[in-house]
Parts: sequence; C-alpha cells; structure tokens
Amino acid sequence: MDREIIPFDQLYLNAVDPDGVISSFISGHLMIEFMLIKLVEIDSFKLSDCEDKITHCRLIVLAEGLELISESQANVLLNINTVRNKFTYNIAYRPTVEEIKHLFIIAKESFKDLNCGLIKGIAELEGKTSIYECKPYIYANLFTQIAYDLHEIYQEFSGDIIQIKKQ
Repeated sequence: MDREIIPFDQLYLNAVDPDGVISSFISGHLMIEFMLIKLVEIDSFKLSDCEDKITHCRLIVLAEGLELISESQANVLLNINTVRNKFTYNIAYRPTVEEIKHLFIIAKESFKDLNCGLIKGIAELEGKTSIYECKPYIYANLFTQIAYDLHEIYQEFSGDIIQIKKQ
C-alpha cells in the first residue's frame, strides 16, 4: 500500500478526527463486530477460545457460512471493513463521497433501513463533492441501520430483545 508522507501537524489533526469520520467508522465497526459475535455465539458456536484471534473478515465469513447473514449482507460488511482498514494503514485517509455513497447504496439493498437512515444518508451525499460538506451524523446512520438488522436476526435466533447476553 502506498503511504503518503504528511507533515506531523497534519497527522495530529487527523488523529484528533475533527470531521468525525474515523471515530464513526471505528465505533460502527466495533458495534457490527459485537453483534456478529453475539449472533455466532447464539448459534451455539463458542468463540471464547479464539475470539481474540479471529479477524473481523473471518467473523463475517463465519456468520455467512452459518447462514446467520445473507451473502449480500456479508458483502456490505466486508466493504465497510475494507474502508475501516484503509484508516488503519493511513490515518490521513478520507473516503470519497462516492465510496461512502456506495456503502449506503449497497447497505440499502441488503438491510431493511428501519428508520430510513440509509435513505437520509444517500440524500445527504447527493450533490456533495467532499465528505467535509456532509453532516457528521450520516456515518452513524449507516452503522445504526445495519445494527438494527443484526439485532433483529439475533432475536430471531432466540436472543433477548433488550438484554444481549454474555455467552
């Protein structure tokens, strides 16, 4: 991966995350990972022996293989993971409007969009040329709508509607 050389003050500003993109992606990614672990555990597969060794990508593939999530849902989650990994390898990375819009569009095709957060996110991205023009809440909408569906799947497999139990 090509690593861009940036001045230290730019590195600092990116670490502070003034636009909220990094924190939204990391928090959202962690929320999705938590729900995937709970889904896999409720399906009687114990991750306790390997949960610190399993990658997010493998967790998605495992959930799909156990038929807990669909292939299209797994594809969305893998695309989100790819963007999150770009932050890991380049703190100065910022996705383009097109990259973010693509995530919203494929998420809308694969998840229910219970509170229309995906539709609102797509609308917010319309006509924008930079993510800096977008309202910061839209990134959280992407993850919240996905988490709603993962929680619904959790409930379908006998998970409690309110209390997510530790296995």
